[in-house]
Amino acid sequence: MIQEKVQTKITPDFFSEDYFEKFASNHSWEPGWLADLRKESWERLREDQDFSLKDERWRFSPKSRLGYSHFESISDSSHSVKFNQASESSENIWDTVDNILLDNPDLISDFAEISGPNLGATESFHLTNTYFNNGFFIKVSGNPSQKLQLSIDHTCPQEGLVSFHKNYVVLDDFAEVTLIENFISENDTSQGGLSNLTHFKIGKGAKLNRILIQNMADGSSFHNLENFDLHANSTVVNVECFLGANQSRIETKGNLLQSGANFENFSFVSGRKEQLFDQRTEQHHLAPHCSSNLLSKNVLQEEAKSIFAGLIKVDSEAQETNALQTNRNLLLSKEAEADSLPGLEILANDVRCTHGATTSRLDQEELFYLLSRGIEKKSAESLISLGFIEEIIGKVQDEDLTQTIRDLVCNHFK
Repeated sequence: MIQEKVQTKITPDFFSEDYFEKFASNHSWEPGWLADLRKESWERLREDQDFSLKDERWRFSPKSRLGYSHFESISDSSHSVKFNQASESSENIWDTVDNILLDNPDLISDFAEISGPNLGATESFHLTNTYFNNGFFIKVSGNPSQKLQLSIDHTCPQEGLVSFHKNYVVLDDFAEVTLIENFISENDTSQGGLSNLTHFKIGKGAKLNRILIQNMADGSSFHNLENFDLHANSTVVNVECFLGANQSRIETKGNLLQSGANFENFSFVSGRKEQLFDQRTEQHHLAPHCSSNLLSKNVLQEEAKSIFAGLIKVDSEAQETNALQTNRNLLLSKEAEADSLPGLEILANDVRCTHGATTSRLDQEELFYLLSRGIEKKSAESLISLGFIEEIIGKVQDEDLTQTIRDLVCNHFK
């Protein structure tokens, strides 16, 4: 008789009731609305802790790799978020959540009403709402004469620890901001986890250019959940570059709430070794005369794997919608794997919506051409890959930052 091997799930301290009560006690100085939020999120976390149910929002994904069972505790993340410039204007505010909770917690009371992208990673959403002890807050006034550029560093903790960041960005009507977010680790060997939850509120006629660069250490885990609410005639250009971490779950949702909104979402993955990148997106059109465009490109070496699941959702009121969605994958080895699930859900009848996905292998003729010119194989693959994702990198529109991103990609081939 063959005995079935039973795997014991290791439960980290922060899933226990004792841990939560101790955490809540240590944060007893926080305002009542935040205590209520943490308690409600904790209860929802306990209710949703049934991992046996099949969830299509995790299709093709090895969910166990993206869980929290291998983390021992929550990091003291008081220094894990850093602005690279100080706020010096009374009409514009940016600071870490750590500081805001001490000085002016009412600024972020809207946190209690925020919902996540809700594309599958509910455990990450509830854990972050329960235990966040840092993040950032940005509020920019609609002064047409100013074009701000802000840069923020998020630092992943050491092995065995996880940090939870909760962020809130408010652009008043006609504000214009470029936001650069860098996700890094304490050092090249740090293998902790970082869960990041961000809500963007983009006012009428406002413009947000956002660049995210994730280059955390090998072995670390990354969860990034973000929700964009776009109001009338606003524009978001979101460019995301994913290179680091051993496993990443990325959820991005754009809600086009009022007429004339435009949401552009561009991303690339440069994967190697056994990296896993699980990307879920939704372009939700709720109002007429809006447009959205998504382009995702993945380059995968060795045994790297990517999953892309995207949905264009058009409500019945969203007539004259123009929405595009494209996922393209380049596999550099026989072991690399890319799964694509583009989708449409259209209830309006006057729309222009297209979606598609392609996966291809490395062009051997291109590779042979470069090799015949004395270029080493890894360098040749790097050049071909850069050419493949240059369309995404070019959206950054900052010469120095663009070169930095190219250098990071090239380092992946060493």
